[in-house]
Amino acid sequence: MMRTAITLGLFAGLAAAAQGSVVLAHYGFDNGSMSANIGSGNVTATGTASFFGGTTLGMPGSNSPPGSPSGQSGTNAVAIVGTSGGSLTFSLSTLNYTNIIFSFASQRTATGGANASVEYSLNGSSYTSLGTIIPGASSPGFAGASINVADYFFSFNAAGAANKSNVFFRISVPGASSASGNQRYDNLVVQGDSVPTPGTFALAGLGGLFAARRRRA
Repeated sequence: MMRTAITLGLFAGLAAAAQGSVVLAHYGFDNGSMSANIGSGNVTATGTASFFGGTTLGMPGSNSPPGSPSGQSGTNAVAIVGTSGGSLTFSLSTLNYTNIIFSFASQRTATGGANASVEYSLNGSSYTSLGTIIPGASSPGFAGASINVADYFFSFNAAGAANKSNVFFRISVPGASSASGNQRYDNLVVQGDSVPTPGTFALAGLGGLFAARRRRA
């Protein structure tokens, strides 16, 4: 009986080890770079893009959110500036991952455009809406002593983007009401749960068969 319990526990552990949320991509725009901090690829910007002070809000491993946003500054955030608006787009593979979540931090100036749209695509041309956002204002902004995190951190469940060889995420930013008005974005993150491989299920099945044979013996 003890060996049976150990065997079952071993194979259950193998199955559990294949699960768990994994960061597939993270863009933090540190040092003015559009390259991924985690994963591969680059963020492509349309319109006029610039860099401003960023935040640790939503950064992987920062425990935020949840956690206090007080005094967060980060290194850089990328901003879409001016009356013409623009977009931020990047792509990645989500093969072997499910429960895909896309999240990021954002704020806007007093004259920055609102109602940015968040979308994903499986081919880079036909997009599906995930929703719209109105980022919190730059006063108090990312580094405010006391802010409502929900106004500055946004998270979307992209169920249709699960287990695909190529997925595009795009944030379309409306034009500001002044030339200097902008929306700022930081810590673009895509994460998902790993899907157990067929081999893992086969091992678990063999474990159950072995346990059943021991019980009959």
